[in-house]
Amino acid sequence: MQYKHFFIAAALAVTLGACSQNSQEAAQNAAAKAKEAAAATNAAAQQTANAAKQTADAAQQAAAQAKAGDMSGAATSANQAASAGQATAESAKQTAETAKQGATDVKDAAKAVEPEPKKDDGTGH
Repeated sequence: MQYKHFFIAAALAVTLGACSQNSQEAAQNAAAKAKEAAAATNAAAQQTANAAKQTADAAQQAAAQAKAGDMSGAATSANQAASAGQATAESAKQTAETAKQGATDVKDAAKAVEPEPKKDDGTGH
């Protein structure tokens, strides 16, 4: 959710600074990129949360089986928890990469909105 707010705030700031038609179009593009980035990051974060839940569930099952004396079942569940933990770590890495790419896309789109520097006409004004 924080990523979504960041991307939307960045797009809004860019939009408010847009003056010309080209700048407005660029600002709209930046806002669209921000929305896409927020959605992609949110989806990746949800996948990470799901993977973390699977890890926790498998670990709890292993603990319950061990407590009940089912060492074979506990070992199997512990292996499942370890595999799920690896998947969670990979998913978290993907979420971070998605957020980073989204920020880059928004930054690149925002650069298109920046006004061109005024040229010095030699009059001192």
